[in-house]
Amino acid sequence: MGELTDPSFVRDLMARERPEVVLHCAANVNVDDCEDDPVAAFRNNAVLTRSIARAAPPGCLITYITTDGIFKGDQPFVDETQLPCPRTVYARSKLHGEWEVQLVTDTHLIVRTNFFGWSSGRKKTSAEWLYEALRNREPITLFDDFYFTPIYVVDLVERVLLLLEMGARGIFHLCGKDRVSKYEFGMLLAAIAGLPTDNVRRGSIHEASLRAPRPTDMSLRSDRFSTVT
Repeated sequence: MGELTDPSFVRDLMARERPEVVLHCAANVNVDDCEDDPVAAFRNNAVLTRSIARAAPPGCLITYITTDGIFKGDQPFVDETQLPCPRTVYARSKLHGEWEVQLVTDTHLIVRTNFFGWSSGRKKTSAEWLYEALRNREPITLFDDFYFTPIYVVDLVERVLLLLEMGARGIFHLCGKDRVSKYEFGMLLAAIAGLPTDNVRRGSIHEASLRAPRPTDMSLRSDRFSTVT
């Protein structure tokens, strides 16, 4: 993340720009990489967040984009009242980022989510990888026992902007209304794109050789957002 991990760079930037709102979405989101290097994970996800929160001018609204992975992952449709129980280094580092924001300022908006969409080109998203694998008919395995509530990135941005316009504060879950498995998500993407699926194997996350222990149900519910809007 380059200069952002330098606290002096962050302080100078904040002092120069004096922002009223900071939208903080920089992170190392590679779950297995974080598991391999916890020190780097906490530097990029927790320490950086602390630097941003502390350097922000008084009254600045810190908007922190975090993850649905901070929960144990053993029940569906978790809301904001559920206590976190992260199982991976990545999730723990993001949860620590939440705590850093909450400790520094009451003027914060913490958004837990799991979004999909197309990137600016600097890095390939999981949806882009899946689309290309389907289009190129590469052999892929999609889990039918790993659930989430994905939201399209444009819809996520619209909801964040609405919360900002309303002056909302605190923790919000922003997610899609449907709880789907990775397999179901892939089938929906293929259907919408008109792509064949004979290259897709239906599998279990318990069969996968993953370095980090994943929760199996990361589905969220966004009742608080619906209530305030």
